[in-house]
Parts: sequence; C-alpha cells; structure tokens
Amino acid sequence: MWPERNRGPATSTLPPLPASFHDLYASTVRTTTRDDPSLHQGRTRQIPHVPGNWPTHIYIEWHPPPAVHELLTELVSSLQSQASSALAGDTNTTITNFLQSDLGAPQPLHISLSRPIVLSSDDRATFLREVEAAIRASGIAAFGLACCRAEWHRTAESARSFLVLRLTEMLRRCNDVVAKYGQSRLYEWAEGDGQDEEEGRWVGEAFHVSIAWSFVEPTEELVRVTEQVFGSCSAKKRMRELRIPVEGVKVKIGNVITHVVLPQRGSRANEKGAKNLLGL
Repeated sequence: MWPERNRGPATSTLPPLPASFHDLYASTVRTTTRDDPSLHQGRTRQIPHVPGNWPTHIYIEWHPPPAVHELLTELVSSLQSQASSALAGDTNTTITNFLQSDLGAPQPLHISLSRPIVLSSDDRATFLREVEAAIRASGIAAFGLACCRAEWHRTAESARSFLVLRLTEMLRRCNDVVAKYGQSRLYEWAEGDGQDEEEGRWVGEAFHVSIAWSFVEPTEELVRVTEQVFGSCSAKKRMRELRIPVEGVKVKIGNVITHVVLPQRGSRANEKGAKNLLGL
C-alpha cells in the first residue's frame, strides 16, 4: 500500500477536449424509426422518418460554463415550482429543462440558423459545401452574444411552448442556401428591413436559446410567473452579465456534424471589414 501524501486542491493537467469531440456524441441513439412519443416525454417527430431523406439543421452550439449552468438551472427550477402552484388547475403543466440529461449531465444549448429541414441523399454533399462557402465568404469573425430577456415562444409545428432567452440579430446567408434547395426559410419576416410590419416584430426578437419546454400554452398567469422569476433584481443583474461566445457554425445532416470555424477578429483573413453573423 502506498504511503499517504499531503496534497493541495486537486487540479487537472490534462488539456481540454477539442470542440470536435462533442460532435461525436451529439445525437441520441434511436432504437426504432417508428414515432413513439412514450420514449420522448410525449414529443412527436416534426419530420417523419423516410428512407433516403436526411434531417438537417444549421445552428450555433453553446456549452454554458458551470456558473451560468447553475444560474439557469436555479431559475428554471424556481419557475417549475412557482408555475406548478400557480397553474395547479391546468393539465400537463410540466416544465422540462434543456440544461441537463435525464441522468443529470449538463447538455449544450443551441441557436437555430435554419428550420429542421430535409435533404435527399443526392443533395447532402453539395448543400454542405455551399453552406460552408457562404459562411466563409461572408467576412464573419468570431463574436459574442448577450441575452436580453426570458419569455415563452409557442410553435405550431411541435405544439410545444419553449422558454427562451432572446438574443440580438442573424440570418440571410444560411437562408439563401436553404431556399435554393426548396426548403422553408427561417424567420423570413426578419429579412428585408429587419421588421415585420404586420406583427411589429424586429429581427432581434427572432433569435433565441431554448432552455426549457412545456406542452402548456403560455397563458397570462404563466407569463406573469416567468417574468416574476426572471425579472427579479438579482436574476436581471446576473442575466445582463451572461455572454455567449460564437466561434463557429454547425451543420448537422443525419447524425454527421460539420463545424465551420469562424476566423478570430484581427486575423489576416478577416482584416477587411469584419461583420457580425447576427447582423443583416
């Protein structure tokens, strides 16, 4: 038996895992191609499985650091508790967070740059090449995002409500490639002058990070409770300090993920007029 040694605080000398490591295990394993909501907390597939079709998504991935993960988990947990009491008379008021897996492991969050779309087998390679070329030709450099508020966003496609952190702008180049392949554009109303005159929505209201979801509709009472939790002085102050670094864009086709890295500001490839990917 080795003699006991006095040791200071444990520190790791191992280098951090490369960003590409996360892409290897980014997809959940499906045991069947049949849609079975009982395996996914009552959720149904937005895109039915069809042999030869490839579900595709363009997005930015964010791994919240421990302090931010703790803050968001704390706020969602408080909302779950208060909403459960306030909406006791309603059915199916469960709020499920996106912050951790069923086993309690931290999970990455994402900002969508496309709708969930479908490509044919023949289109996969050319679509990926064109998305990569569009991003790299844009002059976009790595940048950071700030969150401005938390609110509920209801989607007709999934019949779910998402608790989201609203961000600032983004879009056109990915949409141009998506539309070329006959797919629906994301936040199409946000293009042009950046405003939907009928709805009065600005492009800045489009982009968000989903941190939880529920089948319950965002009623006035749920909105009130949410504003109460996330609008407290303490929460607002800590939220204002929240920053999301964006160093690349991910393109997921089937279970294969390609990470398109953005150049750092000040690099030679980006000296002539760097742009913000979230600016139109």
